Amino acid sequence: MKPEVPKTLQLLGTKLLFEIAPRLADDYGQKTASIIGGLLFTAAEEWDRAASRRFVENRELRALFADAVPLVRSAGLRTRLASAAEETDEDLRVSALEQSNATLRSLLIDLHAHVETLQSEEALRMDERIWDELRASVERRAISFWPL
Repeated sequence: MKPEVPKTLQLLGTKLLFEIAPRLADDYGQKTASIIGGLLFTAAEEWDRAASRRFVENRELRALFADAVPLVRSAGLRTRLASAAEETDEDLRVSALEQSNATLRSLLIDLHAHVETLQSEEALRMDERIWDELRASVERRAISFWPL
């Protein structure tokens, strides 16, 4: 038998939500079991998409950085952006992808702060692109079934 993590988490969540929680005598216990059941469904969804979401986001951020390099006036920031744009994710473990993502998102904050100081059409377009990526990032993290 090969336990599939998403299916196992969904089965556990279903048992808690629809079999165990309704049988608990006190309201607190019912609500706690229901919350845990919902969290198991969330964990199942995140397990399935965890690497893909981070891989895609890292790729998008690097492409954005590559396009931002000519616009940036700070030599230090320009160097950091160019370096990050050339990197790739070789280690596809979620922990490694998450570490890369945290570094890239920190660099995105620095880029965004810099772009907001610039007065040009290119800077306005880059600012909009940054906001587009931030919106896309939120959409990638959305839980598809919530509320139940």
